[in-house]
Amino acid sequence: MNRWSALAMLLTIAGALALRTPGLGIRPLHNDEAVNAVKVTELWQDGRYVYDPDEYHGPTLHYATLPFLWLSGSRNPGEINDATLRLAPVLFGVGLILLLPLFVDGLGRHALAWAAIFTAVSPAMVFYSRYFIHEMLLVFFTALTVAAGWRYTRTGSARWAVLAGAGLGLMFATKETFVITLGAMGLAGIATALWTARGFRLRERWNWKHAGLALGATFIVWVLLFSSFFTNFAGLPDSIRTYAPWLKRAGGQSPHNHEWSFYLERLAWFHPVKGPVWSEGLLLVLAAVGAVVSLFGKQSPLCRFLAIYTIILTSIYCVISYKTPWCLLGFFHGMILLAGVGAAALVEFFRARVSKRVIVTVLLALTLQLSWQSWSASFSFSSDRRNPYVYAQTVPDILNLVRTTEGIARVAPDGYETVIKIIAPDSDYWPLPWYLRRFKHSGWYETLPDDPFAPIVAVSSILDARLDDKSDRKWVMVGLSELRPGKFFELYVELDLWKKYVETLPRSRD
Repeated sequence: MNRWSALAMLLTIAGALALRTPGLGIRPLHNDEAVNAVKVTELWQDGRYVYDPDEYHGPTLHYATLPFLWLSGSRNPGEINDATLRLAPVLFGVGLILLLPLFVDGLGRHALAWAAIFTAVSPAMVFYSRYFIHEMLLVFFTALTVAAGWRYTRTGSARWAVLAGAGLGLMFATKETFVITLGAMGLAGIATALWTARGFRLRERWNWKHAGLALGATFIVWVLLFSSFFTNFAGLPDSIRTYAPWLKRAGGQSPHNHEWSFYLERLAWFHPVKGPVWSEGLLLVLAAVGAVVSLFGKQSPLCRFLAIYTIILTSIYCVISYKTPWCLLGFFHGMILLAGVGAAALVEFFRARVSKRVIVTVLLALTLQLSWQSWSASFSFSSDRRNPYVYAQTVPDILNLVRTTEGIARVAPDGYETVIKIIAPDSDYWPLPWYLRRFKHSGWYETLPDDPFAPIVAVSSILDARLDDKSDRKWVMVGLSELRPGKFFELYVELDLWKKYVETLPRSRD
């Protein structure tokens, strides 16, 4: 890489950081983020992680977050802020750009440059790089595995085989859906080897010793992470057993079932009522061009592999009934790499220098529009259902309930030792366990208990609690807050405690 290429890469990374790092805490934690937050603080405090085969995914996100917690200066979970938790996904989201030079002799310098720019500004990539969930890590480790595998086919070096094996182990330890990606990789690899048998020469490069080293690296990573560094050996069989419940969800036993077009609609054209138009259609069109060029043009085996892999992975995710929007990142990253190939091919198609400049200018202008969408999605529409990437998102209004309970704790005789009860069907109260973590005596209920009263009670409006009437006004309902769209919580406070809190509020001047 020459100095101009290095400078362009640095500028692209700076742009990626500029879209990903500001205001990381402005959006309330999604319930999945809050669950991860609780689990990572348990690891931070106790030094032990226990893998749950029924929920929550693998341990890599939690271990990757630990350094940020250590550096934050926080002394207890109550001092951790939401922005700190989201720094690990930011790091891995930007890291996708840093991996691209490993593909340079397969994609070409121009395609690599376009892929770097598209990765930096893609609204989906930006939005979920600011999300404390596993998906961005899975995409990064997948890209690492493919990059190391490509380098191995070019060099035959054992170190690349080991790195590919480690990448595969990290994929395994990140999220159970890695098996879908692995299947697409395997099928694409076989198809590419058969299609380009002479140029790829896979059989000539196959080395059983190196394959053993790769599998050994996968095994080591698997043992270390799922055993929580030898503190929970039950995590090893659990990492296999987990596929029973996950297969049920993939087969349709889930509230997150959607039509086959769910992902593509969000990427191609999403226009909600009274909302702006969202579209990453530029990348889809360029990816289609890149796929055609890769399959039928004189491109490298890597381009052909990426085209076949992306087509297979996209098809699988569209067929599976279970869908959440962040799951699109896996196949969409493949599309972004192909979009780089497509953009480079489009510019190269025109021989006249003026024509090339026009095409480059148009592509850059459309890329700026993608940047604007990324900024809007991360700020103006960060919690808004009119954002295609917002899904079952916590409504900022619930933070009013949190602020009120915090204020009450400051005036209560017992402070954060004050008992608080949170009641909602099917444990539908997340992310409140995270936001109310400072309370030492909190009770969580799925139905109204025989004794629902406590100094502070937050109860789902679905339960029609009417604690003010039932207590003969010794408890008062002081607020109604929206947790997620259409899901409300009523806040009840003991009357004397509420009066004490109200006395601390600023008086309005007549």
